[in-house]
Amino acid sequence: MTKYGFGKTVDMSFDDAIAHVTQALQGEGFGILADIDVAATMKKKLNQDMPPYRILGACNPPLAHRALESEPTIGLLLPCNVVVRQDEAGAVHVEFMDPNAVLELVNKPEITALASEVRQRLERVSAALGGSEEARSAQTDEAMAKVDTRQIQASMEKIQQAQDPQEQQRLMREHMQQMRETMRSMGGEMHGKCMCCGH
Repeated sequence: MTKYGFGKTVDMSFDDAIAHVTQALQGEGFGILADIDVAATMKKKLNQDMPPYRILGACNPPLAHRALESEPTIGLLLPCNVVVRQDEAGAVHVEFMDPNAVLELVNKPEITALASEVRQRLERVSAALGGSEEARSAQTDEAMAKVDTRQIQASMEKIQQAQDPQEQQRLMREHMQQMRETMRSMGGEMHGKCMCCGH
């Protein structure tokens, strides 16, 4: 995320990302006015190879009409660019121009309100793509909020205080089971050593 845009990494191929984002944009009233294949242009003009990179110029006609009526020169800041790109590692990113950041240059209340509406629509487009690092991070944060850290701490204290080795081993097994259940609740699995106790 930058000061002028927002986006996500998606769990799909580059071509699928193009299709999905185009469909999601249509669902919010945006058509694609321009489709610039940056990678193909770099290859043709400079004979330089780069990973797939497309810029989609998205426009919502009713919203664009309102903007142009309020500020005729706002066309210099239109349409809303959406970038679909693949990095060197093969990950696919979908990124959106932030209308709040760009259209604040106009400094008109009606344009500010319009930018906010466009931003909300683009956020819904982004959410419709799913499967992103941001989504996984949000899911992890939500799961972590449900973890009873006091219970885990109490379990560790019991292990440390146990004098009998067999009792300590029993408590350790219970702790490991507790940690596995915690990981499963977060949608993952525990591999290797427990970060709490090192076992």
